[in-house]
Amino acid sequence: MAMVPDQVVIISDFSTVQGGASKLAVLQAALLAARGIKVTFFSGDEGGALPDGVASVALGGARLLEGKKLSAALKGLWNKDAQRALARWVVTNDTAKTIYHVHGYHQTLSPSVLGPLQSVRDRVVMHAHDYFLACPNGAFFDYGSATTCARRPMSGAGIGRNCDKRSYAQKLWRTSRQGLQNAARRRLCPDVTTVLIHEGMAQYLFRDGADARIAVVPNPATAPCTQPVDASRNKDILYVGDIHHYKGVALLARAGKQAGVRIRFVGKGQDLDRLKRDYPDHLFDGWQDKAGLRRILSGARVSVSPTLGPEPFGLAPTEALLSGVPVVLSDSMLLAPQIVAHNMGQTFAAGDCDMLAGCLARLESDDMLIKEMSQNAIRHARQLSLDEDGWADALLTVYDDVLAA
Repeated sequence: MAMVPDQVVIISDFSTVQGGASKLAVLQAALLAARGIKVTFFSGDEGGALPDGVASVALGGARLLEGKKLSAALKGLWNKDAQRALARWVVTNDTAKTIYHVHGYHQTLSPSVLGPLQSVRDRVVMHAHDYFLACPNGAFFDYGSATTCARRPMSGAGIGRNCDKRSYAQKLWRTSRQGLQNAARRRLCPDVTTVLIHEGMAQYLFRDGADARIAVVPNPATAPCTQPVDASRNKDILYVGDIHHYKGVALLARAGKQAGVRIRFVGKGQDLDRLKRDYPDHLFDGWQDKAGLRRILSGARVSVSPTLGPEPFGLAPTEALLSGVPVVLSDSMLLAPQIVAHNMGQTFAAGDCDMLAGCLARLESDDMLIKEMSQNAIRHARQLSLDEDGWADALLTVYDDVLAA
């Protein structure tokens, strides 16, 4: 018989949606509360409108980039207020069947929250949404050379390389925080369970074979389109997501121009204005709500995810495939082999503009290939992700294994 936790404490920088990790943390709270499980949401921000039945412990902090530089830097390394608050909660409220699910602590909470979890480490679950558990910049990506980084994290070569998206000073600060995190995390291991969103993350996060307790739980995703799209009848080549250089948007814009293909960019981000200026012949729809995304995807022929680094999961290509829209994605994405295996899309070498341009030109004209990939997507796309209920079931299975152990 499955062991159901008395309560689940969700630990997250944000209780409002600020990105993928916080979105999933809030969704998890809603799904568990709907099943009658007691949920407490421990966050570093001011607290948001959480789902019904979810208790909130909010510390009222700001994002690191929003605070005064010195105080933000110190709190980002070790937030004593967060440490004391979580320690008090554990002493006052812990039970033998309480699960502590950590989604993120790099923005408002800091690695200090790992300290109070030592006494309950055999009931701690850490969700790896990215690579911050091992890599100081969280991406195994060298922003200076715009390539995947193969250097060993925290090695001399790694520390000496200016790979940060902002500055080398920021890199050194991140390295200091990583050192504190690694020391605190070692005291939790090997008892802590780490949830990976793709099995391929293990080769990046656990190079020494440490942290033996690993569970793979794909992210939840839902098809934006209620009816499958017949992509072979459509013309639009889409990019959906953050308009940031790391995501390969400039590469895609250049490849589209080279292939004579107009790209429809959907999203916002720090490089949007530059992209508009440099490539005015492409289309820019900005951020879209669910209805807008549904409308745009229904007219899509293919969706492109040209990210330059080893992205562990891609919501945009997954949602496109669930809607019947084939994808083109770089081979650095961990989903790429599965997508190619089921002929739901095509890949190109990350950063290779000529290869991407050739792929776009071919898919613009080959209706039969598009139709075949579209039909395969409808049949096989669900293997890449879970629906929301399936995701909740998978997390409860992880908790059952943790409590049984």
